[in-house]
Amino acid sequence: MTRVENSPAFLIHRRMYQGSSLLLDFFTKDYGKLRLIARGARSSKTSLQMFQCLSISFKGKGDLKSLSQWEISDEPRRLMGNDLVMAIYVNELIQRLLPEGEEHSEIFKSYWSYIKNINTLDSVAKEYSLRVFENQLLQDLGYGLDFDDDINGNIINNNLQYDYIEDQGFTVNDEGVISGSMLLHLSNSNESITNPNELSILKKMNRKRLKSLLGDKPLKSKELFFVD
Repeated sequence: MTRVENSPAFLIHRRMYQGSSLLLDFFTKDYGKLRLIARGARSSKTSLQMFQCLSISFKGKGDLKSLSQWEISDEPRRLMGNDLVMAIYVNELIQRLLPEGEEHSEIFKSYWSYIKNINTLDSVAKEYSLRVFENQLLQDLGYGLDFDDDINGNIINNNLQYDYIEDQGFTVNDEGVISGSMLLHLSNSNESITNPNELSILKKMNRKRLKSLLGDKPLKSKELFFVD
């Protein structure tokens, strides 16, 4: 029997299961995405909340194990409006794209950073933080981009313009909409993008990259709020 104690985790999805129980999807630091059954949880006076880091314990045999204990290991966090919708969007990306039972500690770190800071950032910083998370997710899944060199192996030039070629990378084009300076900002984790036009370009590029993985099934978070 598998038994795990006090694993850092975030609840990313829940649904009813066999009367009084719940099926819970967690994103954990050490075990990646996990689905656990919480027996009798629907009648509990204390409910598990999303967007707070939890410490969970679970046990069992086979694929579906049982949540045996949990406690909050994070400060209270109430997300509202667009912050809430974008956090749900991030949860949905994890639920849809990550395989179960595989550790993704860098994505976990990026996710926690995004959730922890979302209430404190201005709108531009929130937008860039979301794009950083998407890039980290794609990188860990094996679909990262080289922001330092173009597809011909030449170092990205701060003074040149580029086009994005899907599944390949960037190529020089005098009429391209992607600046070399933008790509170099993306390659440097200590720098950020604040130009609204560049943020819009990055959003469209990431949307295209994610669509090839998500397929034709729409994200439910886009039904809650218009996320362009």
